[in-house]
Amino acid sequence: MKYRTASDLKDLLLGDFERVINSIPQEKLDVYVYLHTVYQDTYVPDDTLYQFVFRHFFRLDNPSLTKEFETYYFKLMEEQRGYERPNIVQITKSLYEVKNHKGNPTMQFPLATSMLHTINPEFPTYDGDIVKAFDFSSTYHLSGFEKKMKRYIGQYQHAYKTYGELMDDEALEPVFAHFNERFRGYDLPKVKKLDLIVSQLGNTLQ
Repeated sequence: MKYRTASDLKDLLLGDFERVINSIPQEKLDVYVYLHTVYQDTYVPDDTLYQFVFRHFFRLDNPSLTKEFETYYFKLMEEQRGYERPNIVQITKSLYEVKNHKGNPTMQFPLATSMLHTINPEFPTYDGDIVKAFDFSSTYHLSGFEKKMKRYIGQYQHAYKTYGELMDDEALEPVFAHFNERFRGYDLPKVKKLDLIVSQLGNTLQ
């Protein structure tokens, strides 16, 4: 499938990066810093404030999801501490097996990526704005876990590879320089800056 490449995104960014970066909500940086930093020293299943911030920011408080799902989600997040490279397929599969209010399994790949991105920004986010930025195709019409997972993983690997190419591209240094100027005092890894920029780019696209 044809998704936007590093070259495509570079062209879009270089044409409008100041407006894109200036429209990034500062809240996104503040919440990320809070969630990533506090995670290092808290016990997630018992930290109700941490859970509250996470739920609202990443839309975990979805009406279709149960309290049991939320409880299991944060337990699973705590368990990821011991893994240098958590297995996103296994995590998504585990979440899939927790039934929703209608008694059905649900594919919660975006929430799995939110978990891993909070722990380690090397894992890209995957939400509606990222989908628009890359022009990813929907998995809605695909039936069954395996088919959906195959599509998601292909897209996620594409995003990861593309981020690497963009961060190595010297032509984008003015973009990162403007980000640093706009958000002084934030010590964010370069990959997190790029994730915020690409997400906001997607938000501006129709």
